[in-house]
Amino acid sequence: MRERYCLVAKMPNEPGSLHRAAEILKRHDGNIERIQYDQRIDPNTVFFEVVAEGASFQEALAELDDMGYLRRSLPVPAYLKFDIRLPNVPGTLFEFLDCITDTGSNIAYLDYDETIPRGEPLRVGIVLDDGSKANELLDRLKSRYPLEILEHSNVNEDLDNTVFYVRFAQQLRPLIPEDSDEFLMQFLNDSNHIAQELRKRGLDMRQVLNTILNAGYMLHESVRSGCAELQSLDVPGGKLYCIQFPCGGNTYIVDVGSRIMVDTGFGIYREHIRDALHSLNIPLESIDAILITHADADHCGSTGYIDAPTYMSPESLKVLQENDRSYGSAVQGSLLESFYTNMINLFSDFSLSSEIRIIEGGVGSMGGFKIQGNVRIGDVEVIALKSLGGHQAGQLFYYFPRQRLLFTGDSLINMNSLNDEKREYMSLAKVLMTSVNVDPALAREERAMLEKLIREMSEKGDVNVCPGHGDIITDSDRRCDV
Repeated sequence: MRERYCLVAKMPNEPGSLHRAAEILKRHDGNIERIQYDQRIDPNTVFFEVVAEGASFQEALAELDDMGYLRRSLPVPAYLKFDIRLPNVPGTLFEFLDCITDTGSNIAYLDYDETIPRGEPLRVGIVLDDGSKANELLDRLKSRYPLEILEHSNVNEDLDNTVFYVRFAQQLRPLIPEDSDEFLMQFLNDSNHIAQELRKRGLDMRQVLNTILNAGYMLHESVRSGCAELQSLDVPGGKLYCIQFPCGGNTYIVDVGSRIMVDTGFGIYREHIRDALHSLNIPLESIDAILITHADADHCGSTGYIDAPTYMSPESLKVLQENDRSYGSAVQGSLLESFYTNMINLFSDFSLSSEIRIIEGGVGSMGGFKIQGNVRIGDVEVIALKSLGGHQAGQLFYYFPRQRLLFTGDSLINMNSLNDEKREYMSLAKVLMTSVNVDPALAREERAMLEKLIREMSEKGDVNVCPGHGDIITDSDRRCDV
């Protein structure tokens, strides 16, 4: 059976090497469906996606491996800088370069001139794909030439174009939970595929790859240095609390006899949730139910860490099962949306509840939105409205009639209340997906419908709007630009 495989090739930067690799794949009946190589980024790394029979593909891999053309692991690279004195005899430079090549090292810079005054050392910068070979190279050189080591460290970022992807992979390693080279190689290939796709749309590949890293670093750094912000509001029968995390969406607690959480934030913020609730004298274990507006990780990624039934739409559950935030939309299967879903789930410790309850069976409509269903938690009534699917298929809006609360998910965002860090994080998602909405035109339409519904509700009394990001929008500040 023919299947799609990916491989990361490590090839010498010399004429014909790419041709030789392609010939091997062709000889084993492999059809190359994607290839990406950019000497400006990394002259030794080539990404292939190949459709082939399993046994034949393994034979091709073995042949490439025998030639040294296959990257099977991602060792920690190293950078060496040293001064070396070479004898002034024919073939000196050739013999020196032999030592470098034999240990799989790459020269970052070399300034050689046989007319330089005798006694002046030659300064050399070396990048080693496998840092464990650094001492082997130094021992070999020191046994033949006078040598003074100036620097021996991890790869110098200004001089490591020869191992760009290896360094990129090592920077990814602490951001993802599965610390295996096989998993990392697949993620590296997927990252490259996204960068290749976005380059067609005018973005620089380095910018895309750095955006991927920045998204992970911002999340992890925010857990170490940040804490959640709290906003509270009196509502009929109790209190409404808004927990705003350093990155991503809001979590709300409606404490009105029953304690209902609306959205949970990223899984990586699970201790932030516990700490925030502790400060309110609300044990996390006292949460009666969780309502999920939509299936993005920053809105439902902690459900698996909270022991409470979780309510969502059937489409949201499918998004989560398919690991594709574009599921059920006109762009279903989008490479950008699928990669972003998997990437952010990995970076954010996503965990899905084992107690999912599907909302369905509703009758009628409200403000032009179909009623998806009615949920009763204790004495609290909640009406779930089905969005048009502009931000994401299956997104629900929740209306609490007695408390006069409307939760809008990401169809409304209180941009004016966001700090610079939150704005920057939101911009990273836009770079990687080009739009945070799976259908931008539909998103504009549902936003206009929501605003009209809110105006109609306000004519009958105060209503407080709870956006996906940013501060609660009270009736008194309705005029703020969301």
